[in-house]
Amino acid sequence: MAGISFIGSYSGIDQATIDKLMEVEKLPLVQLSNKKTDITAKQNAWKDVNTRLNSLFEKLKALQNPKTFNSMKAKLSNDEIISATVSKDAVAGTYKINVSQLATNTSYISEKISLENGDITKALGITTGKFTITNADGDSRDINVEDSDSLKAIVGKINEAAKDTKGEDGETVKGTGINATIIDGKLILTDSKTGKRNITLNDDGNGTLASLGLNEAARDEKIGVNAQLKINDIDIESDSNTVTDAVLGLTINLNQEGESTVTVATDTEKLTKAIQDFVDQYNSTMSFIETQSAAGTVTKGSDGSYTTEGRGALAGDSSLRSLHSSLRKMVTDTLGGNKGTTINDISILGVTTKDKSGVLSFDSSKLLEEFSKDSQNVMNFFTNKVDGEDVGFIAKLNIKIDSYISSNDGLIKSKNKSLERTLKDLNKQIETFNDRMVRKEEAYTKKFAALDIAMMKAESQLDWLQGQIDAMNGTKRK
Repeated sequence: MAGISFIGSYSGIDQATIDKLMEVEKLPLVQLSNKKTDITAKQNAWKDVNTRLNSLFEKLKALQNPKTFNSMKAKLSNDEIISATVSKDAVAGTYKINVSQLATNTSYISEKISLENGDITKALGITTGKFTITNADGDSRDINVEDSDSLKAIVGKINEAAKDTKGEDGETVKGTGINATIIDGKLILTDSKTGKRNITLNDDGNGTLASLGLNEAARDEKIGVNAQLKINDIDIESDSNTVTDAVLGLTINLNQEGESTVTVATDTEKLTKAIQDFVDQYNSTMSFIETQSAAGTVTKGSDGSYTTEGRGALAGDSSLRSLHSSLRKMVTDTLGGNKGTTINDISILGVTTKDKSGVLSFDSSKLLEEFSKDSQNVMNFFTNKVDGEDVGFIAKLNIKIDSYISSNDGLIKSKNKSLERTLKDLNKQIETFNDRMVRKEEAYTKKFAALDIAMMKAESQLDWLQGQIDAMNGTKRK
């Protein structure tokens, strides 16, 4: 009969009754679970705060980068004629460029080579030998030709010789830069560099070049030319279509013949974008902090119960309120101690609060006005050192943000460690409580099973006793 339960058969206290008793016993578990949910919500909220502060930290880096303030840009009147890039050394100005000739490559074209059925992969059957290719810079390589070589194989050897290689001593051995291809049965050698450059071919009279139609009498030589252009009516000649040394800080790429104007000016778009990105991330961060610290609104339901709506996971946390207050104060207050600038308030650069909520807005026209007056003055407001100490606007914000997000000793890391300890303790409590509930339920089951057995025995005894009484009464009637 083992494994069969008769609980409730006599007492009427069955498993359903035990389950109801256990519901009452487990009420403290609800409180522990709610605490665990609350702790987890706080952990996630602090992680989100950390993410947003880190994003703000990253946005501020752009305002510490000199390139944000010193970048130049080039505007072209015709980008089909030329393209241009500028460096920080470029000088603002307008440059009229007239391209009269593009630089070209030198090419040597062989006679048409006799091929069996026009197949470039079959052996040419020419006499074994070698020839040397030398470029205009004096770099040369020998090309060894075997009688079993096909035209395709010879092209491969020439192209390998065009590449730089490493010598036995590890030094770079310059390739020729002369590449080969096949067009209509003709072997074409082309210098990878442009400009007026010669290619020297020599086989010491062994006839290899003649076999390939590249001897001086047979080949067609197309010598490259230098680029010709004028910049503001000054004649410029270049062996490359990339002109880097004609205008300070300006690289000009020649695409085709014609005229175009390059206007070089300070690139203020990077600066305005950097400040707008900062403003947007600041507003997003502050809004999230406000949501997480919101006390919420208490409302009374129709059943008389009270609920809180809109309460943030970190409501009442003084550290979060302090962060919100500090960031707002640092952005809106006057900046002192920065002797390198006359600007002591970011509102002068167009960043102001819209209303009492503290949301920032940005008027780029004010920034550009100040920047046009003195770009260094604006730059020094954001990042500047006095006596070795960074006293700029960005440094002060970064110090505050870093005190929260630092992976070493940041406040958020400390908060999460504390919450993690609390969570571990709660998990242990819940585990211990659940073990106790298992034992409690087992105890209830044993107790009520014992009651059933006792009642069963009592009923059996009562039946026996009744039988005895009935038997006795029967005897008397006789």
